[in-house]
Amino acid sequence: MKKKQLGIFFLLCLIVSGLSAQTVSKTLFVPKGGTLKEQITEAEAKSITHLTITGKINAIDFKLMRDSMTKLEVLDISNASVTVYMGKEGTYPLKRFTYLPYFIPAYAFCNAEDGTLRGKSTLKRVILPPSILNIDKFAFKNCNNLTILQVNKKTPPNLQEEALNDSLTSVFIPLGCKDDYKRKKGWDGFAILEGTPESLAINITKPGELGNEIMKAGHQPSEVNYLTIKGNINEDDFKMIRDFIPNLVSIDLSETTATDIPDFTFTQKKYLMTVHLPSKLVSIGERAFSGCIHLAGDLVLPPTVKKIKDGAFLDCDKLSRVIVQGNISVLGKDIFRDTNKQKLVFTK
Repeated sequence: MKKKQLGIFFLLCLIVSGLSAQTVSKTLFVPKGGTLKEQITEAEAKSITHLTITGKINAIDFKLMRDSMTKLEVLDISNASVTVYMGKEGTYPLKRFTYLPYFIPAYAFCNAEDGTLRGKSTLKRVILPPSILNIDKFAFKNCNNLTILQVNKKTPPNLQEEALNDSLTSVFIPLGCKDDYKRKKGWDGFAILEGTPESLAINITKPGELGNEIMKAGHQPSEVNYLTIKGNINEDDFKMIRDFIPNLVSIDLSETTATDIPDFTFTQKKYLMTVHLPSKLVSIGERAFSGCIHLAGDLVLPPTVKKIKDGAFLDCDKLSRVIVQGNISVLGKDIFRDTNKQKLVFTK
């Protein structure tokens, strides 16, 4: 019995240590811009995944976060103030530069010192303060995993040249100011949602229960933005997605039992940016994704897919390619617009 208990103890220790290795959170108060390095050791900087900063920071601190925090995934500076800095120790490559107050500095998370624009690949979510006036050029350039930018400012800040990629990042803003952002130059191409991002992972054992499972988890379907579903789902669950989850940004169905995506399931999901399809998918219904204007990148179909019906990806203009790995027996009309037929790529 003692050996068994000891084994369980060591197993729990391994689990806990594994979790702690994955997520390391830190909250820091920085009394003066440029002094973040004084609040943290080099070893701590390399281990942090989730960082909250209050106080004052400047371009020197952004450079530290960009170059030394090699595992940084989530950055919350919603209660910090960005201060002025003039000098060579900021984020701008190899030159003296004046960094203005309340600006996210140029090259904040994009290192260009060797002539190549290398975005911070670990960065997934950034929360900005309401005092920000400007997001400078290349601030988040090539940050290819930055899926969420929260801007806690009702008046949209200026968004400079290639500061952010509208095919990668969804933008969350305060309630009641979406129209102002949509009218502001630079922001009009983004998926812009009001409120804070809501993520949910659901395991469904009984088909048709998606709505109930969402509410059991303490969410309203209309509030969910990032949804992962595992288990057994049926047409009723797809109807729930179609009719009651309007603010969907990303959905992962890869571990569901679904073989068909019914007609019109994701039609006009105007914020939808990424989709992971069921691994055993056979059929994509008529206009299943039509009008998903922010669906972007490459969509790789499982090799089990045999049918792509009429208008399945109509008006998905940001979608780069739909990659077909298997043999298609039914290929409908107007999968894309006529001018975008080349987006359907067959690998066999």
